[in-house]
Amino acid sequence: VSAAAALSTAAAAKRLSDSQEQAGAIGTIRAAELYNLDVMAHCIQDNPNNVTRFAVLATLDHEPSGNDRTSLCFSFTDDRPGLLYGVIKGFAERGINLAKIESRPTGESLGEYIFLVDLDGHREETPIREALQHLQEQASWFRIFGSYPRYRRIS
Repeated sequence: VSAAAALSTAAAAKRLSDSQEQAGAIGTIRAAELYNLDVMAHCIQDNPNNVTRFAVLATLDHEPSGNDRTSLCFSFTDDRPGLLYGVIKGFAERGINLAKIESRPTGESLGEYIFLVDLDGHREETPIREALQHLQEQASWFRIFGSYPRYRRIS
């Protein structure tokens, strides 16, 4: 069995419907209905609490709600001990929770990484604005994706 990437589960379903080869796709019941596909199995996730996070892109941040999250990324051209620690420490000293931090290879050179961060709060809040300024001074590359209201589970 070979795997192929798709832009979305709906795109995978459409590709399957357009193909003559025997294949399968993971998708929604709705996609199967739209593209006239047979559903071979239901509830195939390995974790019943599995969720997918979607983002709505806009040209402006959402107004501060009091329960926000900010997403950003950054990288360093130099590599020395304590560089990442110094950046993270700037958030901790200001009482800012880093909800997620992960690294991904840049693809430019072996050992170069982009760090993706989600933090609690809106970038207009003074402590966050200060921490982001500190980060920008340390990083060689820095982008803020935006600030937005945090997800609240609806029961």
